[in-house]
Amino acid sequence: MLPDTNTIDPQLRDGVDTPPLTAQPPLVLPTRTHDGTETGVDGEDGERQEGSEKRQKLNLWKCKQCREARKKVQYCFDLRLICELLSPVQLAKFEAWTVYLAKCYPTDRVWPAKCDRCLLHRPHPLECSEPELNNRKRGPNQPKDKEKEKQKETEKAKTPQPPTRSMTGIASTSEKETPTTSRASSDDDSDTMTSAAKFERPQRTPLVLPKSLKREHPGSSSVVEIPKPVVNKEDIRPASCYPPLQEGQFRILQLAPGRPEDPISGSFVVAFMDPDREIKYEVISYLWGLPNQKAEKINLVDPQGKSHPIYIRSHLYQALKNLRHPEKVRSFWVDALCINYGSGNQIEKNSMAAMKRYIFHTAQNLCFWLGEDEDSKRALKFIPRIMEFTAVDNLASNESTIDDWAAFGALLGNPVFSRLMLVQEVAVAQNVTLHCGQPAIYYGDLVDAVSMFKCYRNQISLMFRRSGRNHKVLSNRTVTRAERFIEVSVNALRIIRTADGELKAHRRLSLEALVSYLTDLSATDPLDRIYSMLAIAKDGPKLDERTLFMSLPKNDRDAIHPDYDANVVDVYQNFVIRAIKSSDSLDMICRLWASPVSEALPTWIHPLQRYRQPKFDDFISERTEADSLVGLPDYNNYHASRGTTPTYQIKSQSSFANNRSKILCVNGIRVDTIARLGPRASEGIILYEWLQLGGCVRTGANYTVPEAFWRTLVADRGPNGTMPPSWYARVFDYCLLHLTDIGDINTNRIIHEHEKDSSLVVSFLERVQSVIWNRKLLVSEKNRWLGLVPMATLETDIICILYGCSVPVVLRQVKTEEGVPYFQLVGECYVHGIMDGEIIDAANEYAEQEFDLK
Repeated sequence: MLPDTNTIDPQLRDGVDTPPLTAQPPLVLPTRTHDGTETGVDGEDGERQEGSEKRQKLNLWKCKQCREARKKVQYCFDLRLICELLSPVQLAKFEAWTVYLAKCYPTDRVWPAKCDRCLLHRPHPLECSEPELNNRKRGPNQPKDKEKEKQKETEKAKTPQPPTRSMTGIASTSEKETPTTSRASSDDDSDTMTSAAKFERPQRTPLVLPKSLKREHPGSSSVVEIPKPVVNKEDIRPASCYPPLQEGQFRILQLAPGRPEDPISGSFVVAFMDPDREIKYEVISYLWGLPNQKAEKINLVDPQGKSHPIYIRSHLYQALKNLRHPEKVRSFWVDALCINYGSGNQIEKNSMAAMKRYIFHTAQNLCFWLGEDEDSKRALKFIPRIMEFTAVDNLASNESTIDDWAAFGALLGNPVFSRLMLVQEVAVAQNVTLHCGQPAIYYGDLVDAVSMFKCYRNQISLMFRRSGRNHKVLSNRTVTRAERFIEVSVNALRIIRTADGELKAHRRLSLEALVSYLTDLSATDPLDRIYSMLAIAKDGPKLDERTLFMSLPKNDRDAIHPDYDANVVDVYQNFVIRAIKSSDSLDMICRLWASPVSEALPTWIHPLQRYRQPKFDDFISERTEADSLVGLPDYNNYHASRGTTPTYQIKSQSSFANNRSKILCVNGIRVDTIARLGPRASEGIILYEWLQLGGCVRTGANYTVPEAFWRTLVADRGPNGTMPPSWYARVFDYCLLHLTDIGDINTNRIIHEHEKDSSLVVSFLERVQSVIWNRKLLVSEKNRWLGLVPMATLETDIICILYGCSVPVVLRQVKTEEGVPYFQLVGECYVHGIMDGEIIDAANEYAEQEFDLK
């Protein structure tokens, strides 16, 4: 069966030409001779020239599973995804083309950028070394040991090789093989390939690497320039400049005065968590930047007066250069400098993570560094004009202010507002100023300006459209992300005065709510997805009663404490289990919230997926996935389990020595099976196949539309969780009059055409997009229900109501190698007719069942 083009994983479609949807003949691998010629595949010379550019892109965009397994993996077959490896010629030539000059094979970027394996390595990130030749048998970032390699090859040659499995005519290695094993085994003259035609890798002549290496791809006249990587010099810190710390101590950087052209210099002093020994200082919050950015040199002076050069990233360098006083010493706490990350000692990092709450609260001021972007500078100058309340109406309608509003939108799109760690820093600080070059304003002014901007957004957008300007700069994903950043930083804490006159911090949001609400923000360390919210979460570590923001929490056995030596899978599992216990709800297992990690996560923890959508339409949206059906904690949109409490227990997978994932055993009701599925709604387009499955019947020039179908398209809710207005049905009938040539409803195009004349059409279709984006339409087997399911859903998956979960879920029953059955959680779903407890009311018609999720 040929895969459906609408089920193609977006990651495999972005920037890569997909093979034609034609039946592929059984694969016969060509024989590659030592002179580089190939035989055994008909018409291969023509394919070589025609597919050279495809092969050039193949290694850069191949999904991780296929690249490591050297084949189309079972996951792709299960989802019927089109993979470039379906082309036999490309498969045959892939090994010969693979870049042997890089030690790492990153998932989504090309050397010299660090891959996640390097960045997430514990106890500290690994350094990327310069490329070396002939290292294809070595694992990523592992030291070269020729003797061990030879010993392994000798042992492997003596060991009989098991027969390999083949799938759809493609010879493959075992799925359990690691990438290192795959690379090594491909060089051996073994029986691992079932095809009669084997090929040998062409011999490569050792080369002397120049400073700037150029590589020419086979069959291509283009030359790819590979820049020399930048060494992470910021990891090297002179120990003599860092005074040792005792409990309750932290370092303060005393920044020497200087003119803009003078080199930056400073030294450390030790501060104490003692009101009688306080040192006046400020803190700097900024965007760290990528590890491979250009490093800038500054000087640190040790207690003996000797100067030591160290290297910092460019964002911090520009901040120090602009914030230092021309004549006086200025004291700062800067995490990248005051914490000795170069020592490799996680004890100091863990203790400083717990002390940050105290450090940021007792600082005189927090300097929030925005960079030196010209749009941000213009926006900071425009914000005082927005503060003039009587003039805002004029600013929102006067076309002379369009460039100022565009700069304001660019300010909200500043990457600094995308950092999760900075939220707690701003939230606990007593005073915050924004800096962009020399201009500076109070953070409170930005908060008020954003609040007024949201009130006037529609009016300003209309002014942009009338002037032919792109109004999406006022409401794109980066702007809404900044609005969430500002909202949480302002409202997460409330300082109240008790009856005896003492100040007390009231933390208003749970850890589950913070993690769920700020999924658009990013964290370099996956552990910071949890740890960066502990300071402002109401169920975070308890505070010491002696001070408002004491750094050392009480012994709270239930609370999560920062530990950067902990395994990320263990931390994520403990967080979900704790969220279930504290909220009496299973909704957390349906949310996309976790940072992608190299280790396997249980299916009841959903990692965030940033799909790379192909831009096939001029009116493309920035949306990447549909909105969650479960909503935020304490604000349920549905009540499928009708307020039942979750029944659950945790089991360890003791039979798997290297598997840290736990089994979540939950109780619920199996209500139906999925019989038919429509294609994935890429870009929120209502497909022709959906109209057929939904029962839409054309009678003359009009359509008869079942009520269940249009209600399913909006998940039977309005934009804010209210009941859908009745005019939704009329607008959908109108949209049916604007079908494309192939019978689809292109929601993006209709929105673009009606932005100026019909807000009702735009409102309805934006709601539809938020619900169906990248989901599939289902028809159930027994009850013929309509619904929406995740794009990974397969026919024969089951629909279940789990006790304590506000929406139905899709489960897939599988078996272990020993034949023991268990379930995988595919995700949340909408099923029309069972979203408000109808199944619980008829529970006597269904049998309760226990589901082992892993």
